Amino acid sequence: MPTTTGLTDDRIFDVVDRLFREEINPMVARHGGKVELLDVQDATVVVRMMGGCQGCGMATVTLRQGIETALRQAIPGVQGIKDITDHGSGKNPYYAPGVQGRSAVE
Repeated sequence: MPTTTGLTDDRIFDVVDRLFREEINPMVARHGGKVELLDVQDATVVVRMMGGCQGCGMATVTLRQGIETALRQAIPGVQGIKDITDHGSGKNPYYAPGVQGRSAVE
């Protein structure tokens, strides 16, 4: 079904895929991360954050203020972004429930 701007989910997917390849992923790769485009459902972009982005304390900021803002500017029909990442799993997440460390300033 087309959005109010006339774009279908398939067309939004194609444009987002290009933006991820050309702009978004090169940016997050600087911090060891990657964002995988999984789907577009009713003009909502579904993603998974990987690498340094998975479990990062700034993942939500990157997603909302960086990626979502860029997508909405480039594609007016985008309604939002949904992150399905399990930020507590992975080989070396910044956030791991139940894991305690020491302060670097103690």
